[in-house]
Amino acid sequence: MSKKVAKGELLYERCGTPAYIAPEIIREVPYDGTLADVWSAGVVLYTMICGEFPFNSDTIEELEQLILIGKYSLPTDISEHVRSLLARMLCPNPSLRITIPEIYQHPWIQDVDPLCIIKPNI
Repeated sequence: MSKKVAKGELLYERCGTPAYIAPEIIREVPYDGTLADVWSAGVVLYTMICGEFPFNSDTIEELEQLILIGKYSLPTDISEHVRSLLARMLCPNPSLRITIPEIYQHPWIQDVDPLCIIKPNI
């Protein structure tokens, strides 16, 4: 599902796949869709690096509790740069979560060949 929103416009709909849903959507408060997308991208990044979801549970209720507190663990062989990026992307407080422009300035992304990065018009 997609929706075009004006800059600064908040969303109210509860949508998303449970494993990827941002805490603010679970809380059912108005939310910034871009910051919720950063959370979901953090779940994708974690899954690509670790081969499993950061938040796992047998029930939706338990899964949502793990998401609300941002409780996950990382293997010990993960670099500090990716650890810090994931910590900022999977921050349960959206006002403290990393923004898309900040992601592009993060040291882990700076190590990527610039020709591999497509920057959106923000």
